[in-house]
Amino acid sequence: MLFVLFFGGAFASNNNALGVWAGRGGGLGLDYKRLMGGGNALDIYFGSTSLGSNETKINVDAGYYFLFNIIKADPSVGTFPLYAGPDVGFHWWSGKGYDGFDIGGGIAGGVSWFTPTTPKMDVSFELVSPPFINLWNHKQAPADREWKLIFFEGELGFRILFHVYFF
Repeated sequence: MLFVLFFGGAFASNNNALGVWAGRGGGLGLDYKRLMGGGNALDIYFGSTSLGSNETKINVDAGYYFLFNIIKADPSVGTFPLYAGPDVGFHWWSGKGYDGFDIGGGIAGGVSWFTPTTPKMDVSFELVSPPFINLWNHKQAPADREWKLIFFEGELGFRILFHVYFF
């Protein structure tokens, strides 16, 4: 219902998918993908979220990708677009003597396999760059709060995704 309020009549196109993903370091989550006209896609990742009295984590990432149909294959086996684009994220955590948040941005890209099935499905493998820029705040005690602006720090990550286009 919430998606209908945000995206209105766009749901009649069957270009909206719900999916799951797994990534480096045991990251798991759900996501929403929207195929947009002109070979673009929006993907919003919800992952590793927990709400509790001992520990709370909220992780939301989003990517806007440009699709390139370079790989030619028989249509009976599906299509294999390559994609790349900006990826941003917001992560907040609290509990067990620490809390903090970060906001970062980098690039992500990969390859998808759109299956020739009904309903439409895709499986994707993507690489995620370390953040180009990351605003980070972490504390273990109220007096220890520190802000850091970090450039080009981190490790290359990956996600494996599966989507089903329901609406």
